[in-house]
Amino acid sequence: MRYLAAKSVVDARAVNREVRRAAAAALRRLAREGGGETPFRVLEVGAGAGHALPRWLALLAPFPAVEFTATDPSGALLAAHREAVAAWAREHRHRADDANGGALRIEAGGRNLVFRFEKAAAPGGLDRFPSGAFDLLAAQSVWDLTPPGSALAVGRRLLRPGGLFYSVLTFCGETGFEPRLPLDEVVLDRYHRSMEARGGDPGAGTRLAADMERRAGADFTILASGKSDWRVPAEGGETSDEERVFLSAVLDFIENEVAGDPEIPGAADWLAARRRALAAGGLRYRAANRDLAATRR
Repeated sequence: MRYLAAKSVVDARAVNREVRRAAAAALRRLAREGGGETPFRVLEVGAGAGHALPRWLALLAPFPAVEFTATDPSGALLAAHREAVAAWAREHRHRADDANGGALRIEAGGRNLVFRFEKAAAPGGLDRFPSGAFDLLAAQSVWDLTPPGSALAVGRRLLRPGGLFYSVLTFCGETGFEPRLPLDEVVLDRYHRSMEARGGDPGAGTRLAADMERRAGADFTILASGKSDWRVPAEGGETSDEERVFLSAVLDFIENEVAGDPEIPGAADWLAARRRALAAGGLRYRAANRDLAATRR
C-alpha cells in the first residue's frame, strides 16, 4: 500500500497529456451521443487500491449515470479501492449508500454513480463479463503484467462498437538508472526477463501500439499514443520522500529477481551502490511507458 501511494505521485506527472485530451474528447462525444438515458459502463482492469480513481472520475464528468466495475486479483486492494471511492464521496459531500454485492451507490449533484468491485485477474478472470458489455475499458500499469496480446483480446471482446480503450503507463521494457554502472545491462535484462517468466509482457506498451497500427481498420482506431515515462526525480528537482519510497521498492523488486543468481555474481554490489546513491539523493531513474487511446470499431 505504501509503495502504491508513493507510485501515484510519479504516475500523476507521467500520464501523457495529449493522449488524455484525446480520451477526454472521445468521452465527451460519447456523452453527447448517449443522451444520458442509460448508464455509461466502465471496466477498470487491475484497479488496485484506487489511486487512478481521481483521473477516471474527472474524465467521466460528462455522464449523468455511470456504472463503474473495478477489477483486481487482490481482495485487499479492492477493499482499499472501495474505501477510496467512499472517501471521494465524503470529500465532495456526496451521498453514498451500500448496494447489493458490496457495491456503492453515490448521488453526486444530480448524477448517479454505481461502483462494483470484482475480484478477477486479467485476462482469464474477465471472461465472466458478456461480450460488448462496456463503453470504456480503462487500465493503468496493467498490460505488462499479462501475457502478450491480452490487451487487444480483452478490448475486442468486452468493448462495444464505438467504445473507448484507454490505457496509461504501460511498461515498454526499458529501465535506466544514473549514475551508470558496469552491470546495468546484465542486471536489468535479468529483471525484465523475470517478468516474462511470470507470464507478463515487459514490452507491452510498445507492442500494443504496434499491434493496433498493424490491425488498423480491423478492430480499433487509434486516437492518440505517446510516451508516459516514469522519471525520478522530476526534471530539475530533488527526490521527495514519496519518491524515495518508490525507488526503494523498485530496487527491492530487482533484488528479488537477481539476488543469488550465479550468472550475476556482482548483483549484491550493484544493489548496494544503488542504495547508497538513493540515500545520498543522487539516484536517478527512468522507466519507459506508453499511453494509448483508441475506439473500438
